[in-house]
Formats: sequence, C-alpha cells, structure tokens
Amino acid sequence: MRYSSHVIVSLCLGAAATAYTALPFTAAYTAGLVIGSLLPDIDEPSSYVGRRSFGVAGKVKEAFGHRGMTHSLIVWGVLAALVWRDSASPFTAGLVLGYLFHIVEDFFSVQGVPLFWPFSSKRWKVPLYRTGKGMEKALVGIAWIAFVYFGVNGLFHEWWRSWLSMW
Repeated sequence: MRYSSHVIVSLCLGAAATAYTALPFTAAYTAGLVIGSLLPDIDEPSSYVGRRSFGVAGKVKEAFGHRGMTHSLIVWGVLAALVWRDSASPFTAGLVLGYLFHIVEDFFSVQGVPLFWPFSSKRWKVPLYRTGKGMEKALVGIAWIAFVYFGVNGLFHEWWRSWLSMW
C-alpha cells in the first residue's frame, strides 16, 4: 500500500477499535496510529518514512530486505511488549495498533509479509490488491466512508475534546 493508504485504513481500523472497546479516540491515540502505520516501511529508503530516516532505512533494507523483519508479527510482538511496558498511554496504544494494522494491510497485498520471521521467511498473503492499483483505491474509499461513519457517530466529538483539553 502507499503511505497515504496505510494512514487512512489504519485510522479507520483504529476508529473501529475505539468504537467497540474502552480505548479512547483522542488526538494522542490518532497520532500514534498514524506514526505506527508508517513505521514498518522503515525498511524501504524510498518510502515516506524511509526518506525521512537519515539513512536508517537503507541500513535496515540492506540487512533485512523490504517487507522483512519490520513486517513480522514476532518482531511486532516484541516491540509492542517493550513499548507498552515502558509507556502505557493512548499514544502508545495507537502506535502499537497502527504498526499491527500496517502488517495486516500488507498481508492482503500480492507481495505478502513474512509473519513469522525470524523463524520462517515464508511470505503469507491473501492477494487482494496490488499497490497503487484499482483494488487498493477501492479499499481506501471504503475505509474513508467507514472512518467518517465512526466519526460522526461520536468519535470526532471525543477527538476534539481531547485536542482542546491539551490547551
């Protein structure tokens, strides 16, 4: 998926998570979702986050390849446990979920993801879309509609309250 698609779909999934759980839909949570949805692509120097990584993306790609280590559920679990242990907050919840959503989103691409790296390099997938093609655009359109639905049913109000309470 393109970076903007990851952001939109992850925001939609994150909104759904807050609509059906006790997670708060706050400005900090949504910031975490956006950042988390972009982080796995730190293994691609030409990605949105890779172009802003001061050379880190090139080193990660050189060592592990694109859609390698950073797209593993095993690595996600370890990182999530470490981050959550040190700082349980709405931002952290968003960061951890955004990262997970990115992996799930790429699972549905024709390239797939190595879900169980380092134990297996096999790429798991349900090939639903090809990056930048029509099906990805349709999925993003559906995500936008769903995001607006969740938003107008109370989440946007909660978000604005959290934003204003920071001041």
